[in-house]
Amino acid sequence: MNFTYADEWRGKMYTDKQVRPVFVEEPAEIVVVTVYCYFFNRD
Repeated sequence: MNFTYADEWRGKMYTDKQVRPVFVEEPAEIVVVTVYCYFFNRD
């Protein structure tokens, strides 16, 4: 999922942030293993 970010991360300004969860679906629950975050600027 992409979000408008318009903020600084590690000393650089970015306009957008993408969040990508990695998860496992169990019968009674969803277990989130990790979440990847990508920061980028639209051209």
